[in-house]
Parts: sequence; structure tokens; C-alpha cells
Amino acid sequence: MKHSIQFKMLLAFSIVTFIGFSAFLLAAYKINEQNNSQIIHKDMIEARKTLDNYLKQYFLIKDTEMSKLSFATEATNIANVVSTQMGSQVTLYDAQGKNITSPLNKANLDNKDLSTALKGETAYTINHSEEKVMVTLSFPVKANDHVIGIMRYSKDYTEQSKYTNRFQNMIILFAVIIFMFIYITSLILSRKITNPIRKLTRSTEQLSAGDFVLHIDIDSKDEMGELAQRFKQMALRIKEQIEIIEMDRDALKEAQSQSKTFFDNVTHELKTPLTTILGYSQVLKDNGFTDRDFFEKGTSYIIKESQRLNHMVIDIIELSKATSDDISYYMEQVDLSPLIKETCDEMRMKGKKYGIRIHYEVEDNLTLVGDKDKLKEVIINLIDNAIKYGKVNSIIRVEGSHTGTMITLKVIDQGKGIPSEYITNLFEPFYRIPNIGVREKGSAGLGLAIVKSIVEKHGGTIEIDSKVNSGTEVKLSFKENPHA
Repeated sequence: MKHSIQFKMLLAFSIVTFIGFSAFLLAAYKINEQNNSQIIHKDMIEARKTLDNYLKQYFLIKDTEMSKLSFATEATNIANVVSTQMGSQVTLYDAQGKNITSPLNKANLDNKDLSTALKGETAYTINHSEEKVMVTLSFPVKANDHVIGIMRYSKDYTEQSKYTNRFQNMIILFAVIIFMFIYITSLILSRKITNPIRKLTRSTEQLSAGDFVLHIDIDSKDEMGELAQRFKQMALRIKEQIEIIEMDRDALKEAQSQSKTFFDNVTHELKTPLTTILGYSQVLKDNGFTDRDFFEKGTSYIIKESQRLNHMVIDIIELSKATSDDISYYMEQVDLSPLIKETCDEMRMKGKKYGIRIHYEVEDNLTLVGDKDKLKEVIINLIDNAIKYGKVNSIIRVEGSHTGTMITLKVIDQGKGIPSEYITNLFEPFYRIPNIGVREKGSAGLGLAIVKSIVEKHGGTIEIDSKVNSGTEVKLSFKENPHA
């Protein structure tokens, strides 16, 4: 059987409240009972002392020695006098438990207090009969360390019992009123909580029907209001996601188009040197070696284009490796400081061909986790680009430093610079900046694409900042991982 949240909340509140008030009433009853017992106990102690004093005063006034005989002889008078003084009935018994105040009334030895007093001890019992509550106190009367009789005192506690009962009834009434108040409050509160849930449930039906523009009239400034707002946001997000999914076909077509462009570029780049090689090879085959100058020129072109083709194939393979998730890097602790210095020293010879000096400023202990060979490939590629595009008789600055918890590597040249509209395309495979001179021909435009992939595999970032006629700065950032 299905129960609503409101029903479950009301049931839970009712059960918890009922158990709480039951425990409270039980505790109140026990406390009242203990208080009554303590009051009676104190009264009986005081009554025992008072009765002893009145008994002694009686014999002093009579100037009679207290003995078994005098106690029995004066029993009726003693009972009357002491009863008057105490305001409650006093009865005397002999040492065997016989009523000597009213001889016709036999002793009721079933009363625990009387039975206990006959054994030489003081005791009292609380007796409940119909609507009355009586407490009887019995204690032995001694003379010369001998028990000469029993004195029994009775006191009516009916009024106190009624007062206690009235107090208990008031507590019960108060508990019932509070319970009803809590129940009604719970009913109102549960309805206030569940009404928004019902509205949200109806909204889910609206969502399932394909309507994502929800009008939920929940304006409370609490969690339910926040839930409603987030529910509407979720519906809008779903709508946005559906729109994105609907645009996936176009995105897929675009990806296919880019893939086709990539392969077209590869085909074009490979076709050019192959055409040259095949052309000269065919001519050399047809003409033989009769024309020595043409033979030298042809073989030179064949070798040059073969080398360019070889470099291009290697770059394509490297790009494939760099972007593939299946190729694993040999990651270890690498200190970039000596690696940067070593690479700069190796590239100086190439820079001298164009009067370009390589100057480095590198801090010590630039330590990170990475593949040493791949990181060196990155540095070589960046310095090589700076040489290709740098001005003759200029300086290439290589800087390595700590920046907070990051390692920063910069390669700065003094070349012609790159127009800002081309910078975002520099990391695309086979992309070349139009109308910009390059010192060495044969580049396939894959270097920066490979660099970007390697840097990202190391958790780093690459940024290019360039100004026309002022030079270009390439900045790499890696998270530092110093030795423990």
C-alpha cells in the first residue's frame, strides 16, 4: 500500500511525540510518587519523635513511673490525650499485640507495621482503601530497655493524595493539549512541505512530455524554494544539452571535414616532394648521364626532396605519438635546469650560421616529473623555430624560473613577430603563417602541434605572445615537483 510523504511525516511526528510525552508522564508520576514517599517518611520520623515526647510528658505530668502495668492502666487516657495533641488517632497495644485502648477491637497482626513493631522495630505502612489514603506508624514503647507495649499512630493523607492526583491530571491534560498542538502544527508543516513536492512531481510529468519551460510557483525562501529554482535550472540545462546533442551532427561533420583537411594536407605535402623526385628520376632515366650538369642538379633535388620527405614522415609519426593516448611516456624526476643549458649549448652552432646568439638565464632546481627526452624535444623545437624566424645578428633569450609553485620556461626571439589574428591557429597541424619569410624551407608546420601535445601530456600549458616587428615570446608553464 502506497503512503504519501505527508502521511509518513504525520505518523513519525505522532509516534515520536507520543513516546516523548509517555516518557514524560511516566517520569512525572515516578517523581510525584517519590516526593509523596519522602514527605510521608519525614512525617513519620517527626511523628515518632513527637509521640515519644508526648508519652514521656504524660507520665511526668501524672508523676507516674512508666511500666507495663501503668502503660496498660492508662492506655485509654494516653490514647485520648495523645490523639488530641497529634490531631490523629493513636492506639495502644500490649507487648503481645492486644489492643488495650479498645479491648473489643482485636489486633490485626496482618498489618506489616504492627507485626514489625512486635519484633522491636519501628515501621509504617501506606494503606489505600476506596478513596482514602491512610498511613499507620507502629513502634515499640520501652521502659528500662524492656518493651512494655506498642503505640500505633494513624494519619490521613487523602487530601495530599488528591492534590497529587489533581497535579498529575493537569500534567496529563497539558500533555494532551501540547500533543494536539504539535499534531496540528505537524499537519500544517507537512502540508507546506509536501505541496511543493507535489508541484515538482507535476513538473516532472511536464518534462517527460518534452516541455522544458517550467512555471513552478514556489516562492518560499527555504530549501524547497532553492530546490524549485535548481529544478528549473536543471530543466534549462537539459534543454541546452538536447540542443547541443541536436548540433552534434554538425559538429561531427565539422570533425570529419577537419579530418579530411588533415589528410588532404598530408597528401599535398607528401605529393610535392614525391612529384619532384619522380620527375627528376624519370628525366635521368630517359637521358642517362650525358648531361653532367643536369645529372648533378637532378640528383641534388632528389636527395633534398627525399630528406624533406623523410623529415615530414618523421614529424607525422611524432605528432601521432604525441597525440595518442596509447603511447606511454617514461616519467621520472627531471631537473630542467641542466637540460635547458645543455640544449641551448647544442643549438648555438646552428644559430651561429645566421649570426644569432643564444643567451640563457636559468634558475637551479627546476624539478618536475616528466619524460626527459620529450621535454628536450620541446626545447629544441622552440629554439629551432626562434632561429628560423629570428632576425640575423639577433639574440634569442631562454629563461627558466620558479613562479610560485610553477616552473616557467620562456623562449624569446627578435624576429618579425606574428600578427595576432594568426596566433590561435599556430598549433594546428600543417598550418603556416601566410606571407611570412622563413629562413629554412621544408617545414611541414607540425612542430608547434607536437610541442603543444607533449606539454599538455606533462600537465603544462603553452602561450604565445607576439608583436609585429618586436619579436615573439613562447611561454611554457609546468607544475613544480621538487625532490622530497
